[in-house]
Amino acid sequence: MRDPVYTYCREVLPPSVVERAVSLSFTRPGASNLAVARGNVLELYEIGLVLNKVGSGGDEEGLGDQYQYRDTGAEEFDLPMLREEHTTSGARGKDTKKPQLQLVGRWSLHGKIMDLQPVQHGKTRVAVDQLLLSFAEAKMSLVSFDTASQSITTESIHYYEHESLKQRTLYEHQKCELRADPDGRCAALHVYDDQLAILPFAVPGDARAVKPYADSFVVNMRNADVGVRNIHDFVFLSGYLEPTLALLHEQEPTWPGRMEEERDSCTVTIVSLDLTRSSVSVLSATPRLPYDCSLLLPIPEPVGGVLVLGSNTITHVANGTISCISLLNHAAKHGIGSSMQNYIDDTNVDLELVLNPHGSECAVASPNTVILWTQHGRVFLLRLAGNGRLIKRIVAKQIAGTDIRKDPRSLSAPSWDDIAILPSCVAKMRIVYDEESADLSDEQLLFVGGNSGRSLLLGIRDSHASARTAGSADQVLPLDDEVDIDTDVYGDSIAPNRLQTNGNASNERSSRSDRWAESFSITVYDEIVGTGTMCGMDIGAAAANATGNMDNLELVTCLGNEWRGSLCVQQRHVVPEIVASFDLPGEPVRGVWTVRCLREYNIGGVMQAQDSATLVDLNDTFMVVTRDNSTSVFAAGDELHELERTGFYSSGPTIDVGEVLGYTRVVQVHAQGLRIVNASGREVQSIGFDEGQQAVFAEIADPYVLVRMQSGDAVVFEASSDSGQLREMPVPSFFAGGDIVAVSLFEDVNHVLSTNKEWAERNKDTLTDQAHASGGQQHDGDFDSLYADASASRKRKRAQNQDVDRRRSRRKHEGDEFDDLYDEADADAEGSVENQGDHDDDGARPEDVRGDSPMFLLALTASGDLNILRMPQFGQVWMTLRLDNLADTLSATHKVEAPGSDSDSDDGAALVTPLSAGLDLNYGRNSHIFGAGSGRRIDQLRLVQLGGDNISDTHLIILTTAGEIAVYRAFEYCTHEYAVQRAAAASQARPTADAELQFAGDDELALRFVRIQHDVLAYNPEYQHKVRRVQIKQARAFADWKERSKEKRAFKTQEQQEAHKRAQEKQKREEEMAEADWSDGSEDEAAADAKVGNAENNAAEATTTSVEAVDDIYADDSTQDAAAAVPASQPQEETPLETYSEPEAPAVNDDELDDDLDGMQVYPLEHTRKISVLDNLGGYQAVLVAGMRPVVVLVGSKRYARVHPMRLPVRLPPSLQPADSTGKIDAVEAGLLTECRPLVAMARFHSNACAHGVVAVTQAGTLVISRLPVSVRAARGGIEFDSAWPVRCIPVGTIHGGVSTQGGATYHAASGSYLVAAATPSQFYIREPNPEIAFRDAKEAADAGGRPAPLPRTVIPEYQRKDLHTTSAPPLVARHSIDLLSPVTWETIDSHTLDEHEHIAVMRTLELDSAQAEGGRRALVCVGTGFVLGEDVMTRGRVYVFDVVDVVPQPGRPQTNRRLKLLYTEEIHGTVTTLGELRGSLVMSEGSKLFVRAFGGDTLTSFAFLDCQAWVRAAVGMRNFLLIADANAGLSFVGLQEENPARLQVLGRDPHASLPVECADFLVMGTQLQLLAADTYGNLHVYAYAPRDMQSFGGQRLLRRGEFGLGARAVSLRRVVAADGRHVCVVGTATGSVHVLALVPETTFKRLHRISAQLVHGVPPLAGLNPREFRAVPLRLRQNQAPRRTVLDADLLVPLYAHGPSTRQRDAAQRNGTTVDRVLRDISATERVLNLF
Repeated sequence: MRDPVYTYCREVLPPSVVERAVSLSFTRPGASNLAVARGNVLELYEIGLVLNKVGSGGDEEGLGDQYQYRDTGAEEFDLPMLREEHTTSGARGKDTKKPQLQLVGRWSLHGKIMDLQPVQHGKTRVAVDQLLLSFAEAKMSLVSFDTASQSITTESIHYYEHESLKQRTLYEHQKCELRADPDGRCAALHVYDDQLAILPFAVPGDARAVKPYADSFVVNMRNADVGVRNIHDFVFLSGYLEPTLALLHEQEPTWPGRMEEERDSCTVTIVSLDLTRSSVSVLSATPRLPYDCSLLLPIPEPVGGVLVLGSNTITHVANGTISCISLLNHAAKHGIGSSMQNYIDDTNVDLELVLNPHGSECAVASPNTVILWTQHGRVFLLRLAGNGRLIKRIVAKQIAGTDIRKDPRSLSAPSWDDIAILPSCVAKMRIVYDEESADLSDEQLLFVGGNSGRSLLLGIRDSHASARTAGSADQVLPLDDEVDIDTDVYGDSIAPNRLQTNGNASNERSSRSDRWAESFSITVYDEIVGTGTMCGMDIGAAAANATGNMDNLELVTCLGNEWRGSLCVQQRHVVPEIVASFDLPGEPVRGVWTVRCLREYNIGGVMQAQDSATLVDLNDTFMVVTRDNSTSVFAAGDELHELERTGFYSSGPTIDVGEVLGYTRVVQVHAQGLRIVNASGREVQSIGFDEGQQAVFAEIADPYVLVRMQSGDAVVFEASSDSGQLREMPVPSFFAGGDIVAVSLFEDVNHVLSTNKEWAERNKDTLTDQAHASGGQQHDGDFDSLYADASASRKRKRAQNQDVDRRRSRRKHEGDEFDDLYDEADADAEGSVENQGDHDDDGARPEDVRGDSPMFLLALTASGDLNILRMPQFGQVWMTLRLDNLADTLSATHKVEAPGSDSDSDDGAALVTPLSAGLDLNYGRNSHIFGAGSGRRIDQLRLVQLGGDNISDTHLIILTTAGEIAVYRAFEYCTHEYAVQRAAAASQARPTADAELQFAGDDELALRFVRIQHDVLAYNPEYQHKVRRVQIKQARAFADWKERSKEKRAFKTQEQQEAHKRAQEKQKREEEMAEADWSDGSEDEAAADAKVGNAENNAAEATTTSVEAVDDIYADDSTQDAAAAVPASQPQEETPLETYSEPEAPAVNDDELDDDLDGMQVYPLEHTRKISVLDNLGGYQAVLVAGMRPVVVLVGSKRYARVHPMRLPVRLPPSLQPADSTGKIDAVEAGLLTECRPLVAMARFHSNACAHGVVAVTQAGTLVISRLPVSVRAARGGIEFDSAWPVRCIPVGTIHGGVSTQGGATYHAASGSYLVAAATPSQFYIREPNPEIAFRDAKEAADAGGRPAPLPRTVIPEYQRKDLHTTSAPPLVARHSIDLLSPVTWETIDSHTLDEHEHIAVMRTLELDSAQAEGGRRALVCVGTGFVLGEDVMTRGRVYVFDVVDVVPQPGRPQTNRRLKLLYTEEIHGTVTTLGELRGSLVMSEGSKLFVRAFGGDTLTSFAFLDCQAWVRAAVGMRNFLLIADANAGLSFVGLQEENPARLQVLGRDPHASLPVECADFLVMGTQLQLLAADTYGNLHVYAYAPRDMQSFGGQRLLRRGEFGLGARAVSLRRVVAADGRHVCVVGTATGSVHVLALVPETTFKRLHRISAQLVHGVPPLAGLNPREFRAVPLRLRQNQAPRRTVLDADLLVPLYAHGPSTRQRDAAQRNGTTVDRVLRDISATERVLNLF
């Protein structure tokens, strides 16, 4: 172990639990943004109003749909189902708008965000907020949004971690609570005890402000002037001239044990801040508040004041006095002193509610109503009833969640309401409604962050308030509103759940007392799915993984707690459902296309297409597959039928296939020309290229066909709607220069792209105001606009109109087998086309003549410049230089016209700059794309619109030759120069003449692109070369096989002919002999002989037919190919009659493959279309990218592109064997067995059998038809792809509310099932403490039940005694059970309920010795429990051993084929806290005692023992070694001595023995071993056992090798063996993030570490944070040792080399003496090991 070991650590899954959220206008003036903090990730959302169509299907209709639950006894899937009568929202028959969260961007910061607040200062001339972030230990950062780069920029950083401020601190952790003044004057940060850091801001509108803030100062609230100690909470109050704070503090802390001495110990103090003098003055103080107060909520006018929330009370304080103290339970009376008795309000005392203010969240719903979420998921409405500012009573009504007053044990269905979640934060949203959404203006939007996996966007509406304010907008809402408080208090029962969804009518009011609660309706508009707070994790194999390989794993985590939780299943790859997989006969398939084509009919002499339904739902007509030397056409449908007689080109490979002329014609592009066919497959037109020209790539977009030649030239064809044919368009000379390397066509269907002139017209008022304000001196940021709301409505209307024009009704014809290929209608159509072909038609459409054509052409030149041209004039409207650098932001670039360049342009486009006139063709001609020698260049690109009708954004997809994928999102941005001249002209010109002004650049696009971050690293520089080599191997293998097959058939045919000739000769000889000897024989005997001869002949012919009919899967079905292989003029050579021997296949030398590239006839790789666009893939618009690692790009409702790798669980064809033992193809030699399962090509596939699916071609030539699972609400059991990973959230079980925070979940590999430690809330009572009374009660119960009485002097166990009902509000505890889940339907199929008050402490699946199992070991589920009966009762526990067995399933429920079988249980004198496995034996801990026990099937026998320090948290075994983690004593490395007597020997310990370890495991690579430990503070520590090192004292001390900060507490640590044998550790944290660790070689680590260190100092971090500090372990946990830099933080490298600019990559590599290729190879090799999920 002397060799140094190095660790590679990367965060593969970011934090997802929403911890903080605020509303602000961040991106632009008037924007409704939501800033969300998820650990160290900052996400920015925008509230958009999208059209909610009535009656539209799918899951896009909104999340407010009501759900029903099936009865638990039903023989069906016990998951919530959607009610059919509530599938629409809003008013029926009318389309409405609904708010929706749209993700603008997400940024990973180098520090956990503790709090965030919006601020507004005077530097900005428009109403744009900035964001203030706080970080541990005492830091603040002010950030703003840069519209030019669509990212955040750091304005200032503020640091308060000074030793002078720390000297009074006794706490290790600081909350870093941040509050901002609602008027934007200052912000306050709580640092170090009772000190507040005040940051003043500039006065809004002050143009003299140089910076947005003034000098900050720190105020110690403990000084003599203020005298505030022990601050619990503080908030800013509005309506004051100076910034005013309300402080909730406790001068002398107390606790329940000092209730008799001090009860009312809390105080609310109002202080005023003097920002000019940096001083604080006290305005008022309200003492004598209940001791358990801990949270403040400011109430707006006209009520005013603050609401103080405590564990048992809710108090209203206004003007320095107490209005009322509302009791929440009967026990609250004992916690209030006698001086406060006059303020007591017992309205809610019967609720028996106990709040945890730190786990509860509240918000103001209306001026006198507060909505409250409790820590148990219950939701209440609080009504403040009184006169004016004097609140008399607070009335609480429960609207969601479980009513605790009912017996929780009687629950028979899960309480999974839409809004009943575990809250983490609440943000009140600000939104500006337009005229079309005026009906939503009286709603209050709230965002509720959740700890149980879901965060909701809610709309709250008070119908009574709307009716009262309808007449006068300025009328103040009366507080009392004629509410009978006594009726409210003493009504029959608490109002039932009045939750309304999507505007549905409210239920009938049950009584007059509940009318105020009934007036509130809550609508769930949107949700954010998360994977935190995580309380357990395990790794299992996906149900689709039938091969058993460890490359299709899934991550299963438990979210929430005992009161409300769910199970979350995640996979990194998108795994579609396989509908069909088959192998086509013949050579391997190289490409596939599917097209839709409508039939035409001659109606009154006019050809009209048949009526069709929506084009998205139109079934495919043809499927075209191409091979190396041929093309096949299939009739698509429920079954694929190959068409033999069609007009398609079939003598060679196909380059591209697409539809034109409104889906009435199909264009096929091949190397020598083009062909056009109709819906019947008949050829309509054929165009050939000039001699010497050969097409290599094509792009088809109705009505244009773009073809790129091998010489680099481009040819464009246009389809004429009049003639129905293609004609070649004249193109600029630029296309004939041979510089085109990539082309693409794009149709702006939704009219998202706009010109500079259109942008200026929409922002005319802004330009005029800014021009007058600044005198023509404009700033770049003043004119930024990100899809302004003013144009959103217009774009949607234009998109809808155009979509309606292109959609047609289609009659469904079933059973069309394409038998009649040439019908009369097609003959008429051909005649019509021929008659119209003589007319002179230029093919230009009306919109093209006007210059507003939505069709654009993208052309990438050899110098790396991207040009966007508007068709059909080929006018340049946008250009950027060096696209090959893949910069973070692509902006428009203007070049100076080169002297001598062509200047011929179209006369009809005066203001459009032609490409040939505006470009210097020699610019950058000698520049190298991606740098010299990198082997990377742009292979293909495509501009697409994704997101659907309502939210459609433009994205640029770029694929390099090395397999890398870059995704850009387009946003509207006007250049600074154009905005300045437009604003200057607007300030000087007359209003009437403004419309006549024209400027340079009016017709250019106001467009920029920003690169979207993703972590898919698919770098493979040899990909094209490998594919070409594989193609050559396949071609040779198939050619050799074909020759061998020919020889076999020829040999067998000649042998059969000789046998037939010999039979005839024998028959002739016999006849001659019969005539000679029996010249007078009878005729019957002669007939019999003739009959025998005929039988022999028939047998020979039958043998010949059967042999010729036998053919392999890759051979042709007919003998035409064999005949065609040999010319008819040349006779076939006869094979001599000898024994046939199989010729050996020639060995393929890889070094000689490159020499045969020109000789072999293989499909060129550049012909393959690798980027395919699908209109509908599982409900999403998607882009599929084929390659070595296929990728799917999805855009969902969050309007953010998600890049997911895709994996098809395909199989090899049955005819492909690893060895050529049966005369079939050698799959290994042919290159068909590959590691990454690459996909050659993909295309859409839509039929009745597979709706909205995809067809893919594997490297082995197999066609796979698949589809995505139906995407329903992720929180309801469906798969959500609009997230970091594809995720599925399932409510745990059927009759309980949460999961055990200790047991979690475990995976049983033998059955492929999951087991969950589920929990049900129950009430806890103290048991009878007197043993004599307990004995008497037990005796009476035995006599009443007819059971034998206990023996005298028997001590009855505590858990068998009766409860003492000493309180009306008993605490809630969880009753645990073990649930077995189906891996297919994820429902509970079996459950084992534990005893009352028995808690699951640990649950693991272990491989234990078993004589009945094959191999000697069997996977068994082991559970350790403990009884919790109070602090005065000794704890006891049990150990359970379960097995999952196969049983006969229930009728109609095949998923119920497994059950839990209890093999063994034993009661332990203590809680079983740890379970592990060591050489087939069970390792269990009972507190600090560790036992090793052998399982004998029906008993556990202990044979080894070890006394540990305090509390064993983990015990992990590997071979004879055991790693023990103690909660207070660190790590211990133990060995098992199996010799008699067997014992555990401590080999090494942590020398300091003070590290609180949470979990531990091993890391192995070859002969190197590391010990990994995670502490309770969220840090990883790496140890090594090195007995030969002098510092280890012979191995007695474990040497510290490194440390790494996770940023959150680790809850689980699992070790997985990768495909190459290396061990990978997966760490799950409480925030939902997942880290993966693996060992790397020394050379790789040092190379990457140098680059990482250079990035720390060379790249400015966001918010001014230090990456090293974020990952560093605090000094107090290092145990006074210097940090060892042996852990590589890959989160610095992967973002740069996965989606960073190539210039920055090259600079970072060159500064460290290496190359980009070398760095990417190292990262890719390491990431390949981590690619498990």
